[in-house]
Amino acid sequence: MSEELSREDLQAALGVRQEMGAEIEPALVDSLARKIEATVERRFQAEMVASKAEADAARAGQGGRLAVGIVSLVMAIPLTAIAGGMSGFLGMLLVWVGIVAVNVAMAIRRPHA
Repeated sequence: MSEELSREDLQAALGVRQEMGAEIEPALVDSLARKIEATVERRFQAEMVASKAEADAARAGQGGRLAVGIVSLVMAIPLTAIAGGMSGFLGMLLVWVGIVAVNVAMAIRRPHA
């Protein structure tokens, strides 16, 4: 028995009800109720899977942002020292502008769908 509910199923159930009379009605109602429940359950499960996938993608995006932030701060120390030693304040300023730009770009980036 198919668990998909269609317009034809409903029309067939009404036709059977008209031909067989009221004594068949409880069985028809039970059959239609099972199909409706199965359809709702299947749609609910599909929605839950999609919702979980979206939540996992959001968490993965947050993890990537955190990793970029940590790596940026770790790399900022030697880059600042090197730039400061070679170019002075302007070199350090350029390093920090680059670090801030990378982190801002990562923060405003949209997660992949």
